[in-house]
Parts: sequence; C-alpha cells; structure tokens
Amino acid sequence: MEECVGFKVLPVKVNENSKAIRHLFLKMHITRDKCAQKPEYQTLFVVGVPEFCNQKTMKHAFRRCGKVKSVYFHNEPTPIEPEILPSKYFIPKSIKGFKVAYVVFAHTSGLENAMSLKCTESEPFILSTQSAPITNIVNRWCENYNDNIVDEKELQLEIDTYMSKYDKTSAARIQTEKETVDNEDEDGWKTVTKKGRNPGFARKEAIKNNIMKNESKKKVKKTLKNFYRFQIKETKINQLMELRNKFDNDKSKIELLKQSRKFKPF
Repeated sequence: MEECVGFKVLPVKVNENSKAIRHLFLKMHITRDKCAQKPEYQTLFVVGVPEFCNQKTMKHAFRRCGKVKSVYFHNEPTPIEPEILPSKYFIPKSIKGFKVAYVVFAHTSGLENAMSLKCTESEPFILSTQSAPITNIVNRWCENYNDNIVDEKELQLEIDTYMSKYDKTSAARIQTEKETVDNEDEDGWKTVTKKGRNPGFARKEAIKNNIMKNESKKKVKKTLKNFYRFQIKETKINQLMELRNKFDNDKSKIELLKQSRKFKPF
C-alpha cells in the first residue's frame, strides 16, 4: 500500500471477478474538534468511497482488520457529530457520487491493522464476497423506487408521534417561562444562570412591555430638538418675537436718554 500526501493508497476491487481496480485513500482520523462518535485512534478516515458502497459493505470489507463498531458517511470531511434521524420519510437528500467514510473500530488494534494493510495492484483489497455481495445498479434503482413509495398510515403515525412530542416540549417550556416571569426586576431584567448545554433567556410579553416602556422613556430624553419642520418654524417665530421685544426695549431706552439730555455750552 503506497502513500499519497499523508494518505495510504489502497487498491480495491468490487469482487473477485471484477477487472476494474479502484483506489481508496486511508488515514487515521485526528482533529482538534473532538467527536464522541468518532474517537481518535479508533476511527479510520476513508476518502474516495464509491456511491454503491453502503454501511453494510464497509463493515464487511474492514471486519478482517477488527470488529467494526459503526460507519458514517459524509459529502466532505467534517468533525461534527453524524446526524441520526429516526424518521423514514423526513430525511436529508442522499449523498450522490463519491463520498468520505469514517469507519469506527471497537478497539485501537482494528485501526492499526487497517493502516498496515499490504495490498497491491495484483492483489487488491476485495470489498464484497458471495456472502455479502454489493447490490448491482438495477437492484439499487428498484430499492430506491420502493423506498420512495409512501405508506400513508406509517407516515401519519410518524407525524402524530412527532407532534405529540413537540406539544409536550412546548407545554413544558411555557410552564417554565410562567414560573420564572415573577422573578424579573423593575427594569424587566432577569438573573440568568447556566443551565444545561444551551442556557437561554425566554422573553415573555410582560418582560417585553416593561423593556419597551423604559426604552421609550430614554427616547424622550434623547429627543432631538428642531428635527421636524413645525419645530423649526416655531423656533424661528419665537426668535423673531424675542428680537422685536428687545428692539422695542432698546428704542424706549434711547428715547429716555434723549429727553434727559441737557445742553451745556461751557
């Protein structure tokens, strides 16, 4: 098995009778972001997995290295936890074309054996056997067609189950919010503590109204003067009135000074 930029190149064939040789690229899965479902030193990162390979195929192929605990597929390398959906109908679109796989072994020895595989072009790695054959393309089309047929009763049962769980969760959340509404202060703020993985702050209508009242008071204090046209007009009128009053006062003072002035030639 050759190396290619940090990867081990593994020549593979679909079965013993196949003449075409493909290549898988293997590497030990190590990332900064830890994932419980993909433990380090137990997970094999595989690139270039053909579309026809499913979890059953990968488990059967690598079981010669050790007990395979689980297999996860992704469109591209990702450290996040694999999405597990119990729904049969409401699931994301299937991966098209080549994909990447994370083969999780039960023990570290399985990963070590996988990385030490010695396969060549003349003696490639066999993916399937007669006991666990890979489904041909016609049968895969038939399986996909049958999977797309909706059972109305089964679908309705799944929807009812989901909505029942959703209603229970919503009722519990609403009850929790009602119990915590009385703990707010005058400004509508609450003391938030760290509870659970995603601590949050549920804002009720009463809290929102209190906060909006306080914000409106602050806005009144910060109201801009002479912002509207009628305010500018009123300001100009007041200024003119003040100038006229001042002019009249100054004029009367001048008249008084003239009257009190006396002629003194010497």
